[in-house]
Amino acid sequence: MNAQESKKSIELDGFIVIDKPKGPTSHQVDYWVRQILGIEKVGHIGTLDPGVTGVLVMALGKATKLIDIAHEQKKEYVGVMRLYGDVPEESIRKAFHEYEGEIYQIPPMRSAVARTLRKRTIYELKILEISGRLVLFRVVCDSGTYIRTLCTDLGYTLGVGAQMAELRRTKTGLFQESDMVTLQQITDAKKLADENSPEKLAKIMFSMDYLFRDYPKIIVKKSTLANISRGSDLFPGGIRMIIGTPIKGERVAVLSENNELVGTGIMMVNYNEILDLKVVDFDRVLLENPGQLKQKAKEIKKEVRPKPKVTRFGGDRERTNRYQGQRQKQGMRKGGKDVRRREFRNQKKRR
Repeated sequence: MNAQESKKSIELDGFIVIDKPKGPTSHQVDYWVRQILGIEKVGHIGTLDPGVTGVLVMALGKATKLIDIAHEQKKEYVGVMRLYGDVPEESIRKAFHEYEGEIYQIPPMRSAVARTLRKRTIYELKILEISGRLVLFRVVCDSGTYIRTLCTDLGYTLGVGAQMAELRRTKTGLFQESDMVTLQQITDAKKLADENSPEKLAKIMFSMDYLFRDYPKIIVKKSTLANISRGSDLFPGGIRMIIGTPIKGERVAVLSENNELVGTGIMMVNYNEILDLKVVDFDRVLLENPGQLKQKAKEIKKEVRPKPKVTRFGGDRERTNRYQGQRQKQGMRKGGKDVRRREFRNQKKRR
């Protein structure tokens, strides 16, 4: 198997967890991963500011369709808050306790979203250490929570003001620090894959169905896959098995009998009340439509087909000259008339 065949054998549809360094933006990391792996579709789950480090999950290939779902999962950070004044430790701990639960935030000025009031949930806000005016803390929160704004609000509550000094993301949903790799490690793994050793690249990647490890699942029959790829939702006749106890309104992962992720959707009924009505309303389908695949194959075939080369040298030039000579002898005919003779007669009349 040559290097080209090795590249084709690696399916770059899944997730890679990057240890984002301080300095570049999340979009710059997207670009670097795209260049390293040589694929077009790359996106990140949860934007990190240039000064923030830690877990940055990258979705590759078909997994980019799952970014919005992955973005719904909880995030965990470890940060340092700097107070502008001296505050008793007891007051700091009390203020941190008050910010657990539902809070309201307005995104900071330098944000990519509209600055409107939003509600977020702080599941855990724990002080790890206090040293003078510096507070080391860990926070588990909803996606879309601004930790910089949280530190500012805590400073207002304490009456002395505060700012975020350092921040590192330690977890995004199921992905954590122990899963992280550097950009250099990805480069090395890709080089080995090009040299017929794809094991290292496969080891650092997570499959698409890993994202739904804790979700209820529905296994569908092989005969229903074609209908799903054409836009059909899931009905009772296409179900082979249900894993878990999904209820109405809950998101489920739909898998094939070969354990391949087909798509995701919302349950329309409870798992124990399935009759003849629609069971799952799909919001993501990862299967390729057979008709679209045929069309893509035709387009690729047209692009690959070599165009005839036109040259003015050698035998081509001789054939061209010979063809032009024959046309001159026969006369340029247009509409059944000899154009050359007509022009000649007109010149005589002018004389």
